[in-house]
Amino acid sequence: MLALAILGIGLSVLIETASKCLSVVRQSRNYETARHLLGRVELEHMIDKEKIEKGTEEGSFNDPYSGYHWTRTIDLISKKEEEGLYSIATRVSWSERGETPYEEVVTYLYAPKTKGGTVVSP
Repeated sequence: MLALAILGIGLSVLIETASKCLSVVRQSRNYETARHLLGRVELEHMIDKEKIEKGTEEGSFNDPYSGYHWTRTIDLISKKEEEGLYSIATRVSWSERGETPYEEVVTYLYAPKTKGGTVVSP
């Protein structure tokens, strides 16, 4: 009887540990997929330095990434628009167990404008 109790406890601990390991693997896969999709957003939706404006844009992905969505927010950091320092936050999010985890990358872009409205390359 004692051997069955020990075996039962051992098996339940083993099953619980395996379940947690699978959860960590799934979470890691989701974050790795999000990092891949961040790169895709940067390539497929490039920012034109000459036409950059403050604002937000968003989209989603096709199969097999249909559960992932992206958002890009562009903000002007400098107080004067002529200085042209922008903060670009790109976020990929997905739904998991009623939560919305995400992976985000923030980059900075310097795109000063001259009085004629054309961009001066640094």
